[in-house]
Amino acid sequence: MIPRERVLKTIQHQEPDRVPLDEAYYSFSLQSPEGRQKLMRTIGLSDVDGVKDFLGIDLRDLFMMPSETFMGQAVYKEPPWIWVHELPGNRYRDEWGIEYEIGATGEYFHYVHHPLEALEKIDDYQFLDLNASGRFETAEEQMRRWSGKYAICGHMEATLFEQAWYLRGFRRLIRDLYDNEAFCESLFDKLLEFRLEQAKRWVELGVDIIRLGDDFGTQTGMLISLATWRRYFKPRMKKLIDAIKKSRLYVFYHSDGCIERLIPELIEIGVDILNPLQPECNNIERIKREFGTRLTLHGTVSVQRTLPFGTIEDVENEVRSRLKICAPGGGLILAPCHAVGPDVTIEKLITLYRCAQNYGKYPLRI
Repeated sequence: MIPRERVLKTIQHQEPDRVPLDEAYYSFSLQSPEGRQKLMRTIGLSDVDGVKDFLGIDLRDLFMMPSETFMGQAVYKEPPWIWVHELPGNRYRDEWGIEYEIGATGEYFHYVHHPLEALEKIDDYQFLDLNASGRFETAEEQMRRWSGKYAICGHMEATLFEQAWYLRGFRRLIRDLYDNEAFCESLFDKLLEFRLEQAKRWVELGVDIIRLGDDFGTQTGMLISLATWRRYFKPRMKKLIDAIKKSRLYVFYHSDGCIERLIPELIEIGVDILNPLQPECNNIERIKREFGTRLTLHGTVSVQRTLPFGTIEDVENEVRSRLKICAPGGGLILAPCHAVGPDVTIEKLITLYRCAQNYGKYPLRI
């Protein structure tokens, strides 16, 4: 069975030949030059696609690029894993005008400037031009390379809430939700308009899945109240998902943290795949039991505990446990539940995928 068939069959809650596998796309091992080279040396392969095939990764991801004009002076920076312009003082600016500073270890970053923070009117900010040259040419080339074999995902994560606070600043936006409602409505409407147009481009390219998402969860609960989510985000997400589903594509939704309260409402507005399902924050067994016939679970393998701090045996046991609980009847795409950091050894990463390939074959015998 080819990877695309395997993924689509499991989303349809049928059992393919084996459980589909994916990566965490912010992965030290595959994103950083050092990690890539070490992984390639260990496996004995010289290209990223070959490494992904060795690991059994069944999906491929497409990203919108900055405009050709912006790219004229841009560099790709890891982190924050995007194209940016270099500024003095170890600072970088992306195409939206958001600025970043790299931390002392060089492995993480933080936001230092939000272009909407001081603005009173949305009209004073110039949103990106989706028609600018350079946006989708790379995705078109990758689509020609991958189409037909892999399940292809078009990325639109940081869909509304996260992109809004990147632009406005987190604290400022949270205050705005309660005391500057007109500004929030205007900002979210502008972002929705942008995402609707971006979704059309992914549809035209022929992707199988569109990845949406906003981080609404902490380790123990939600960042905002359910009532606030329903007011600002639910109707807009429904409009976006309805537009995507007119083309019979699947909708992937990402949110870190504990968002169990959101799951029934995400299903209601049309989400098909939920990621990352951090096991430290969510009861995965209960989620599979209650929602497993209506939702495909994506991720589930701990990057907070097992991958960085566990033994090889711990990794094997966790993978087998996830397969036993979540894989029956389809509806599971196994992956690290978030970024694989530099403290995760190559051996443990390979163990995850080798174990999943060995024990994830249907009919399951775990």
